[in-house]
Amino acid sequence: MTAATRSVRAAFLAAYQAALRAVDPYLVTRERLSAAGDRLEVGGEQIDTRGGVRVLAVGKGAHGMAGAASAIWGDRVTAGLVIADHQRPSPHPRVTVLVGDHPYPGQASLAAGRAALQLVSEGQPGELVLVLVSGGGSALMEVPALGITFADLQDVGRVLVTGGVPIAEMNVVRRHLSAVKNGGIARSAGGRRVASLLISDVVDGPAHAIASGPTLPDGTTAADALQVLADHGLEHRIPPAVKEYLDGRRSSPESEGRPFEMIADGLGAAEAARRDLEGRSFETRVMAAPLVGDAEETARRVVGSSIRGLTDVYWGETTVRIDTPSPGRGGRNQHAALVAAGWLAGRGRGVFGGFATDGIDGASNAAGGLVDAGTTARGRAGGLDRMEHLRAFDSSPYLEACGDLIETGPTGANVGDLWLVTG
Repeated sequence: MTAATRSVRAAFLAAYQAALRAVDPYLVTRERLSAAGDRLEVGGEQIDTRGGVRVLAVGKGAHGMAGAASAIWGDRVTAGLVIADHQRPSPHPRVTVLVGDHPYPGQASLAAGRAALQLVSEGQPGELVLVLVSGGGSALMEVPALGITFADLQDVGRVLVTGGVPIAEMNVVRRHLSAVKNGGIARSAGGRRVASLLISDVVDGPAHAIASGPTLPDGTTAADALQVLADHGLEHRIPPAVKEYLDGRRSSPESEGRPFEMIADGLGAAEAARRDLEGRSFETRVMAAPLVGDAEETARRVVGSSIRGLTDVYWGETTVRIDTPSPGRGGRNQHAALVAAGWLAGRGRGVFGGFATDGIDGASNAAGGLVDAGTTARGRAGGLDRMEHLRAFDSSPYLEACGDLIETGPTGANVGDLWLVTG
């Protein structure tokens, strides 16, 4: 590896860390709340906090967001709940920490959802219910709507998946069967004031898509959910209780959402990476369009369009189509990095880094991969076949053997992925 390549690799890692700092849940929440004083402005509304604040934080960034609110408001926090994907100490004597299930809701998610509904339904009329939402919350917190069982929800999920329903349409159905999604948390607060601060992991999507919108309904109705089922011929495959529930609510309008503000997203992370790279004399450009689609195809495209002497900064989130019954260890960023390694080797130059901002890339403990034109040679020297590892969706062992695996552990952030590539 040349000195120039080592320098670029070090700069990419530094830019990744700069991106993480820019969307750190604790830092961005503290910055947003520090100037609030007695009155918090959210979505153009001024809210008096002197009556106390009940804090509900849910998602992969919940610990940091709740920690910032606790640090800023101290004794003004009357009660609170953190629902996260891993355990940490409570940030406040009045705040309880629960760990839900992820990536699919389970019994821990059910317990967390019930605790969330209890938290927001209690308290004094003058209290503010501040809901701090980050990605992952959709699985971490769940309660079925009244008249539906948790088993019913699981059955509907299987029907939707096996029925070939697109994800956006799946979510229309799921939201209308939940007591916490689609504005359910806000409805449970009754007449209490509710406001939300959001950290987005949704690529180019609406605010109500983050964690399935616990305080923000999506504007659809139960009739829309029934239509999705009918369009895919699934209305007779769902549990009778679910059909009965949706039929009884098909004309019921959803309540309006409460004030909210987006405080961090993937584009902000990309801009921070760009600033850091430019501070190191790299010529950069941030791509306005987010990364979407298949990781392998997208990696070929971004490496193929890279230009010598210019670093491209991408943000978003791709997917991997796994077509083997026993995939290996890896994730979308590592898979993309292994694809990119072959292209860089063929060109004889360049560096590619693919990083998950939450520090957990797919079915692995790694955050992603950082490869260069010499990666495939290092792999061959270790007796590894790059194409074999790609076919087996087993990118982690290959990258680890080459010294190209990036491991950070959970970062607490969650705004999608960051890709950096230089020609």
